[in-house]
Order: sequence, then structure tokens, then C-alpha cells
Amino acid sequence: MENVINYVLIGIVVLMLIALPIMMNSKNKKETQKIQEQTNSLKVGDKVLTTSGVYGTITELKFDETQKLVVIETGGKEKSYLTVDAYAIYTVFKSEEELKAEALKKEEEEKAKLEKKEAKKESKEKLVEVKEEMVAAEIPSKEESAEAEVVEANDTKKSKKSKK
Repeated sequence: MENVINYVLIGIVVLMLIALPIMMNSKNKKETQKIQEQTNSLKVGDKVLTTSGVYGTITELKFDETQKLVVIETGGKEKSYLTVDAYAIYTVFKSEEELKAEALKKEEEEKAKLEKKEAKKESKEKLVEVKEEMVAAEIPSKEESAEAEVVEANDTKKSKKSKK
């Protein structure tokens, strides 16, 4: 019995050693893909925050075969320009128009979900009604079953009389 427990524990440890790197790799792939998408979606006029903490607005994009550079305008009255690698962009802030569009889209999705739930509920109710009708049609009422027994009894009496 102890040997079986030891083998089970060893199996669990081996599975963990195999599963952990696979899970970590998939998480890293997702993060890398997210950063790549953000970098590819940069456009002039976007308000950004760099990894070094500099806030600014993109004024120019320079995409070469080897590097992706972004020129950022910073400062208030006295403007200054900073050229950074596109991968140094930490966050792209959304404009009010984009936020409104996302809110509308989210609201429409919620409405669609509610409509879908209501449709499911209605179809379940109809299914229950159909099942009840089927059950009612298959099981005769007490009066109908009593009448059927009387008819059956009369038929057996007639058949006995005809045999005599």
C-alpha cells in the first residue's frame, strides 16, 4: 500500500515539473503578443506613457526593418521631443471617443446576452408546456379509464354469453 502512495506522489511531482514550464511559456506568449499588437497599433496623436515614466503625445513614427522608433512630444508650454523605441511604450491612453465606442459596444453585448437568456427561458417554458400536453394526452383521466373498464367488462360478458 505504501508503494502505491509513493508512486502516486512521484507521478504528481513529475506532472507538475512538466506542466509548470508549459503554462509559464503560454503566459509569456500571450504577453508578448499583447505588446506586439500594442506596438503595431500605435498612431500619430496617441497619448502614451513610456516605461521610464514619461508622458507624451506621439508626433512621428519611424518604422525601419531593424527598429521601430517613436517621437514623443512632452512638456506643457515649453515643448520637447523625445525619440524612444516603440517597445518602450508602456501604455497607450484611449481618447474619449474610443472610450464611448467601447462602452456602447459593451452595452450592446450585454443586451444581446439578456435577449439570448430570455429566448432560452421562453423555449424552456414552451418545452415544458409541450411535455405536459404529451403527458396529458397519454394518461387518460379517471373518468375515461373508468369508462374503458366498463366497456371492457361488457365485452367480456358478451363473449362469455356467446360461448354458452
